[in-house]
Amino acid sequence: MIPSARTLAVSCGLAMAFLACGGSGSGSGSAMPPTQAASIKVAGLVSGTSATPTFNRQPMLTGGATVTVNGQPATAAQIRPGAVIQGTATRTAQGLQLASVNLHHDLEGTITSLDLAGSRFVVLGKTVLLDALTRIVQEGPGDAETSLVLADLKVGDFVEVYGSEKADGTVLATRVEREVVGAEVEDTFHGTVSGLDITAKTFQAGGFLVSYGSATIQGTLANGVRVEVRGTASGSAFAAVWIKVETEVGGTESEFELSGPISGLDTSAKTFLLMSYKVDYSAAEVEGTLVEGAQVEVEGTAGPAGTMTLMAREVSVRFASAGSGASDMEREGTITAVDPVAGTITLGGVTYWTDGATLFVRSGARVSFSAVTVGAMVELHALSTKTNAAGQAYATLVEVKGG
Repeated sequence: MIPSARTLAVSCGLAMAFLACGGSGSGSGSAMPPTQAASIKVAGLVSGTSATPTFNRQPMLTGGATVTVNGQPATAAQIRPGAVIQGTATRTAQGLQLASVNLHHDLEGTITSLDLAGSRFVVLGKTVLLDALTRIVQEGPGDAETSLVLADLKVGDFVEVYGSEKADGTVLATRVEREVVGAEVEDTFHGTVSGLDITAKTFQAGGFLVSYGSATIQGTLANGVRVEVRGTASGSAFAAVWIKVETEVGGTESEFELSGPISGLDTSAKTFLLMSYKVDYSAAEVEGTLVEGAQVEVEGTAGPAGTMTLMAREVSVRFASAGSGASDMEREGTITAVDPVAGTITLGGVTYWTDGATLFVRSGARVSFSAVTVGAMVELHALSTKTNAAGQAYATLVEVKGG
């Protein structure tokens, strides 16, 4: 969100992650947001670039911040686009000054099946969905990384998945990191505890029978609580070494912002699910049309104590749809020809076709085909197996570089 005189958005903590942004206007006339000096909760999707990451369209200042990845020590260099963060910060004239931040993987594990046409793969029994906004990278030595497309992944790859769990249990990925071969890895998942047996020290969660006798536990286990579990999967069994119980919204910082794809939209009750949270938008100013799967930005306050409900003040629809994640080629370069009638663009001597589902993006916002002009520098993802009558590959994503 771009700060203005009419809104000083602040940001929320999610126990489970989740995405960035703010809205517009004050909507419900609720209490004024905190002052710039107040500590705020931040949770959501990192945008910008690896060199200049942003949160809610504001610069992220990481100097002096304590950074972890799923509770393990990390560096600020790991705060990259597509990652999901949660933590605390203060607002300054230069941007958000982070005090502490945790980068939150939703899943870590080995790909057991992959469907390119369906834009999905399976990890630890969970289906991971990808759209045109999902960033896929190959981790390298140190903090190096290389951009990939879905077709670069294969069964047997160990991946870390940032994303949002939907109402049906699938995970919509915002960032996928393929680990270096031979790297030390542990399986990680999130789930809800059931069948807790304190004598056998086991419980059911995420489709696994979890044994926790040798695990370090943060929080109190109970049936119905959500947990993050790290350890080793073997079939339907999971030997946990670390468990964190995810708690409700709360704390001294009651203001929040988040963004991401919604699910479970109930237009009668005026609620939807965003990550593991229920968002009540009954008193909110809504900008755009809410539809299932839309990527939204939310500003508001924590709901009743002991609940996972967030009371929205503003909701802004950023992407009504995010296109397809099915791609097997990536190109960067300068556009040399555009045909708005045919809906084609030429890059590097190769012409690609587009349609209404092609996602055009510039500066983190959706734009129209008209934003693609001769001479523009773009990053393009395409699917070679989806061709038109002229045999041209289909462009799933066209990101225009620059302002």
